[in-house]
Amino acid sequence: MRRGQAFEVFRLLIAAVVAGAILMVLLNILGGLTITTQDPDDFIKQSIKSMATDGGVKTSSTIVFKPGMAVNLKAAAAAATLNPDCVKKASDDSMCKSGGAADGWSCNDGICTYSGGKVRGYIAVVCNPSSGSDTSCPVTCDVYFCQGAP
Repeated sequence: MRRGQAFEVFRLLIAAVVAGAILMVLLNILGGLTITTQDPDDFIKQSIKSMATDGGVKTSSTIVFKPGMAVNLKAAAAAATLNPDCVKKASDDSMCKSGGAADGWSCNDGICTYSGGKVRGYIAVVCNPSSGSDTSCPVTCDVYFCQGAP
């Protein structure tokens, strides 16, 4: 048996422990960067469906808005068995926190597309029961596209 073989194994063990410690530190740092994998379309559909009778407010976790991203508000209304005119993109940013509305969202015939730069944001859905004799929209829902953190 040659001298020093056990020392090489020990050095390898030390290197593995140091590499593991560095990996743990990196994972903790990256763990703070939470980016949801939930599809914005699915979030909007599920939110409207769950609030279709009593109304309410739901806010998504962080979503990265990318150029070309699209959501179908008509499909979200259909999933909740609502008239497509009952779900629309909000015209203000009253539900958006410090970041304000995410510029770059435009809607045409129920399809909203994003044409801005890559930005972190979130979606807020607000549904309110309709009052009066409007039976075509028992609930009206506004979808807010906001930038910043929820």
